[in-house]
This record gives sequence, structure tokens and C-alpha cells, in this order.
Amino acid sequence: MKFKLIIAAFICSLTIVSCSKEDIENRDTIPQAKSSSGITKVSFSGSGLEDMLSFPDMAYFVNTQSNLEIQVEDHDDNFVSQYGNMSEDDLIDFEEDSNFDDELPLTEFESIYSFQSLRRHLINAENAWLDQFGPNDNFDVSESPYHHFIMDEAMRAMLNVDAQAQIGEYLTQFTRFGYIQVPVNNLELFLNVVNDPAGTTGWMNHSEVTVVGGYYGSPAGNFDPQSLDPDTNGVFCVDDINDKGQINFTDNRKVSWEHKLRGSYVFVKAKAKTRGFKHKRGKWRCRRLNISVGLNGDISSNQTEDCEVYKNLGKSRSRKKRRIKVKDEELHFSGSLIKYKAINRETVSSHGWSSHSEDVFMLDL
Repeated sequence: MKFKLIIAAFICSLTIVSCSKEDIENRDTIPQAKSSSGITKVSFSGSGLEDMLSFPDMAYFVNTQSNLEIQVEDHDDNFVSQYGNMSEDDLIDFEEDSNFDDELPLTEFESIYSFQSLRRHLINAENAWLDQFGPNDNFDVSESPYHHFIMDEAMRAMLNVDAQAQIGEYLTQFTRFGYIQVPVNNLELFLNVVNDPAGTTGWMNHSEVTVVGGYYGSPAGNFDPQSLDPDTNGVFCVDDINDKGQINFTDNRKVSWEHKLRGSYVFVKAKAKTRGFKHKRGKWRCRRLNISVGLNGDISSNQTEDCEVYKNLGKSRSRKKRRIKVKDEELHFSGSLIKYKAINRETVSSHGWSSHSEDVFMLDL
């Protein structure tokens, strides 16, 4: 198995850097993904693989995701700017009565290619899951099937239900902290990757398999920091963090939280997401509430020694949204391998509804 630096494809696309205020103000100069002719739908008849989208290269894939995220933010921000002065209940009623789609750019993107995306699959699965609960039922919204290892909705719109895409000349299986690539002309090898995630057939040692990012036995595999003993191993900061949970605020309101720390060589991210839920009109749904999210505290990286501080996170957002995200990301043109590391009981994500917010440690050993 080759662990190699995937550098050139990222460097050729400057727009994958996080959007600054200037980026947002100049968004009209960014090409719209839905008008691109570089994406096609491909099928692999008789293989058992679902249809997937094909992108020219990894830079194009990441750039498309970035463009879609900007379009979704614009679309939903315009709605809030026009109607955000309504009360919570009136705004929810208005949105549902008008059939407003807060992710319309993603819906339109999927429609262009007549594509059954991971995003749509997870929305349908969550709604079916929520339908089983009444107003007084005790359940955890973070256990919803919506909480997939692919955290970003725009990326979900670009992947099939198995989190796969063709990128350049490679079939790509996305994983919790990265991806696996196999040449498109070696379908049998890719099927081994898909059908034997633990690698018992030996595909992990195959020269044509490239694994980028942490891999823990399956695409959804998650590293468990609790498996480390800081007293014997001296481990007080770790990378590849992904966790989720919920916070109950009132009898009919909940928020789910998720945070993630990952690094795939030149591109590293710390992310946090809050989603609002309310029981209304006889059912639980992800609904538009005044929610907040943040990344706070110090963070380390593999560029420091003894878990020294690499930087301080200080990002937060509050808005009337169904879901709200914040991220800290870096693009390293030098290609040096870097991963963010959460520091024990210092690196936190924050999540809340209205004026109530709670901090969650990314690492608590």
C-alpha cells in the first residue's frame, strides 16, 4: 500500500483555501459547479457498484465542493435576511408551507446528473428514523443515520450512497479521515477494497492502492482515543478525532453536535457542526432554530514536540439555521505532512441554541 503525498492536484487550485470575507465578497467570479462540463455520471454494470460521478482530478473535486458550499450559504443567508425577523415558530411554518429548500444548490446539482447522492439518501433515512418518535420519547438525535462519516453536505451531494466517486483515472472510496484510490482499469482490485474493508485479501499491500489519511479497518472506522493510556504512553494530544452527541434544551428542542479533526497531507481541517431539532406539526425534524457553533482553545500538531501549542482556535457563528458549521483549515504548499492534534482537555467545540451553549472537549483522557 502506498502512502504518498497528493500535492500537485491541490496546489493547482487556489480556491480550496477557506473563504475569507474578501472571498465571499468576490464570489461572483468563482465558476459555478453546476454549469461545468467536467463532471459526468458513470456506471459499472454488473459490478455491484452504485453509479458515481466522475471528476477530472482531485483539485476539481475539492473546488466543486467549495463552490457548492458557497452557493448554499448564499442561498440560505438570503432567506434569513428576508424572513429572519419572524419568531421561531412563524419562521418554521413559513419555511415549510413555502417548501423552501435550504440546500437548493445541492438539489439542483444532483438533478443535473440524475444522481442518487449520499446526501439525499441520508436525508430520507433520517426522516424515516425520526418518524418513530413522539414528543415525549427519550432518544438521542445524534444517533440519526444522518450522522455519517462524511460530515459535509456538499461533499455528500457529490458522492454516491457508498461514499464513492471516480476522480481522474482513479476509483475513490472516501473514508472517515481520507480516501482510498485504485486505478479505474483495475475494477477487481477496487471491489476487493469495497467488499473486504479489513484487507484480508491483501489489498492493503498492493502497489496500485493508495491510502490517504488515517484508516481504521473500514471507511467508517473511527480511532478511539480512549484506547490510549496517557499515564503509560505519555499521550496528551491526538489526531483523527471524530465524535458526536446531543444537548437537550427544552422538552421539544434538541441540538446535535459533531466535531472532527483530520489532516490529509497538504490539506488539514478542524470542523464543528450544530444542527437544530424541534417537535412541531406532529413530528420531529431538523428545523430552523437560533443555533450556534464554535471552535475554541489551543490545538497542537505533528509539527510541534510534546504536544506544544501550534495555534489557538477562536471561531464561532450564530444564526437562524437548520445546521451551522465552523472550520479552521490550512493549505500547505510545501507538501509537508501536517495533522492537527487535539490537546487533552484544552481543544473544544461549542454548540448551543439561543443564548445557551455548551463546550465539548475534543479529547478527554
